[in-house]
Amino acid sequence: MPQSTYSTMRQTTCGLSYWDNEAQQGEVYVLLHGISSGAGLWAKQFASQAGKNRLIAWDAPGYGDSIALASATPTAADYARALKALVDELGLRSFTLVGHSLGALMASAYASLYPDDVSRLVLASVAQGYGQSTPEQQRQVYEKRPRMLAELGPEAMARERGPFLLGQPTAENLSMVTHAMKRLSVAGFTASSYLLAYDSITYYLPAVRGSIEVLYGTDDGITPPAGMQALQQRYTQMALHAVPAAGHLLYVDQPELFDSAVFGQTQAAQKENNT
Repeated sequence: MPQSTYSTMRQTTCGLSYWDNEAQQGEVYVLLHGISSGAGLWAKQFASQAGKNRLIAWDAPGYGDSIALASATPTAADYARALKALVDELGLRSFTLVGHSLGALMASAYASLYPDDVSRLVLASVAQGYGQSTPEQQRQVYEKRPRMLAELGPEAMARERGPFLLGQPTAENLSMVTHAMKRLSVAGFTASSYLLAYDSITYYLPAVRGSIEVLYGTDDGITPPAGMQALQQRYTQMALHAVPAAGHLLYVDQPELFDSAVFGQTQAAQKENNT
């Protein structure tokens, strides 16, 4: 499913690449991918929302064709400020922000820093960060993924990691994961690994206004359901939504269920307006 069929790849003046379906109707959704991913993994959502809602999915700084952050030791706030530059250049206001995995940490930082921009916050397969863990665990988290990428290369890493990311490791889904990992760079991957190791979502969530929707795959072994349930106990404004038979990449595994939870409210409203 080539994403270019449903969207156009563009680049901001500050050097961030992003996919934009340029829809003139519906709501605006900004999609943030996870640590081993890229904008291309949202292809099924771009297909389902063609002509319905505007979707914008960035390649995070240091990913794909996006320029890297100035700092090699970033916080989620650094990624949020980079996203703000993209948002302002596109003139976006009052959009739904969707963050998957490490993108959920970035999205939480953005919502805490720029609350007026975010009308709705949706987090999926939340990577909470290891900012409150021991120094040794932080070091291991920081070094693990970049070392794997450097030693194996993108394709071999995709073959090794893909089945763990997916609850439905079909040929199509594995191909999507491989394509996304081919666009990883060691520098960008290392910077985001630093973010995962040394930052924490708990530094940002207390400042987020309003409700937070959290989606998780029932078969996710990377950010398991128990972790999402524990997070909800700390932040009662969270509403959990389980996606059955889905792994970490729940929006790839179960796109119809994911889309119903994320875009369903908008589509129901559109249908009502058209009757």
